[in-house]
Amino acid sequence: MAMIDGLAPLRHTDETGVRRFADWVHEVGLLLGAAAVYFGGRVIVEGSEAASTRNAERLIDLERSIGVDVEHSIQQLALDHESVRIAGNLSYVWLHWPLLLVILFILFRNDRLRYRQLRNAMFASGAVGLFLFTLLPMSPPRFMPGFVGTVSDEARRHYLTYPLSWTNRFAAFPSFHVGWTLIACLALAASLHGERTRWLALLPAGLVGLAVISTGNHYALDAMTGAIIAAAFYIYFGRRASSLSQ
Repeated sequence: MAMIDGLAPLRHTDETGVRRFADWVHEVGLLLGAAAVYFGGRVIVEGSEAASTRNAERLIDLERSIGVDVEHSIQQLALDHESVRIAGNLSYVWLHWPLLLVILFILFRNDRLRYRQLRNAMFASGAVGLFLFTLLPMSPPRFMPGFVGTVSDEARRHYLTYPLSWTNRFAAFPSFHVGWTLIACLALAASLHGERTRWLALLPAGLVGLAVISTGNHYALDAMTGAIIAAAFYIYFGRRASSLSQ
């Protein structure tokens, strides 16, 4: 009888381990499926170069009319100072997908509530993004006169060898480079303790916001719109989770 009683905790531990493994497998599969839909959809809805250029010209005119055409000033600062250019390039490449994956891992392991809030906000905003990429194909600044693309194609692909044809060249509006990095940093900060640590967790969001402009990849309105869409869904799913838990 004592031997049987001693096996009970072991059986419970094994079952818990199996459940945890199943949770990880399920979530990785869900993320991979969503990524396939999102990136595949981006390629399918790619607009024409002519339409994308016209939309970019209109966006630049709109920015001038409301006084937010800061792209030339920010990029010139990067071109004049090598350290600023390098910092922008590194932020653009490594503080988006690599950082998102790290934060998703940390939150799934330590804070499932924040993880689901972030994941669902990314899924929902990505769906809106696919609609906008279809409706408003947009040439990024680096394709427009007077701008320079400072990030190489190899770095843009994180040095993975896949064809450039697998990307949408004209998916500049909105910028989820900014939006998703912002909400990932917000989710991470909310799961941490200590004011200084939380502010530090938000730093990548600001760096990426500047980097997408200094590298010639997005306009200011791209960044603002991506941040607003992602943050709106992040807030929505946070409030929804709170109301369901009451």
